[in-house]
Amino acid sequence: MKRVLLTGIIAIIIIFTFSACSSLADIGSAFAQRLSSNKNQTTQNDNQKAKDNKTQKKEENKVKTPPRDVLKAGDKGDDVKDIQDRLNKFGYKVDEDGDFGEQTVYAVMDFQHRHGLTTNGIVKGATLDDLKKDPTVDVMYQPVAQVISNANAENVESIVNQANIKSYTDYLVFVSISQQMVYIFNGSSGNWKLINSFQCASGTGGTPTVLGNFFVGIKGPQFESGQAILKYYTQIQGNYLFHSVLFDKNGNLLDGTLGKSASHGCVRLALENAKYIYDNIPIGSGIWIK
Repeated sequence: MKRVLLTGIIAIIIIFTFSACSSLADIGSAFAQRLSSNKNQTTQNDNQKAKDNKTQKKEENKVKTPPRDVLKAGDKGDDVKDIQDRLNKFGYKVDEDGDFGEQTVYAVMDFQHRHGLTTNGIVKGATLDDLKKDPTVDVMYQPVAQVISNANAENVESIVNQANIKSYTDYLVFVSISQQMVYIFNGSSGNWKLINSFQCASGTGGTPTVLGNFFVGIKGPQFESGQAILKYYTQIQGNYLFHSVLFDKNGNLLDGTLGKSASHGCVRLALENAKYIYDNIPIGSGIWIK
């Protein structure tokens, strides 16, 4: 009887031992998994911290690009945006996008013209110095515009407003070859208002005036063509210009023809009208010759 009891006790001990070992094994396995998980999390945290430190160090070491001494067409950056902001303070309407595109080039050219500088659209030297100055009335972009109100004005306005002509300024020039007339508008696309009009003389059949859409380019007080002096020229495209009727070198009138084809391709105007465009129509203004 004692032997049977002893055998049962030994069996219970053995069963308990195996059961306990199994439980301990499970506990040990779970503990090991937690250790592994904690280790992986620690590694991830360390990696992220190292990455953040690297990014922070990179930002701290990043040096801001200094403003350039020369800015021209195609340049981009904060220094271009600064130039655009300065142009707008002088009355221009340039997008401050940091892109030295066509709009900015024309605004710089007009600014240079009003300041008596070389009209090349490049910001450097005297151009940059003058842009840093405070604006004054005599060099502001915006001349005063007097709107014309009559039946003919409404008709011409309707023509240009339906044509959707692009302009980088508040001004637009329309040349009607059939009428031998020049019309000047103030406003914006689809809302142009006639402010001036006058006769012209376009190119002859052998040397016709170029047709199409253009922008006011460089300007100058005068140039020579053979024995003739042409005053107050404003570029249309290439060698096609608005300019005065012909004078000799002593200032005497050589040819004052207006109202019909007479030029070598340019658009001739009375002296006061050539000066009007020269003085009042900003570089970059749209031109439509039809």
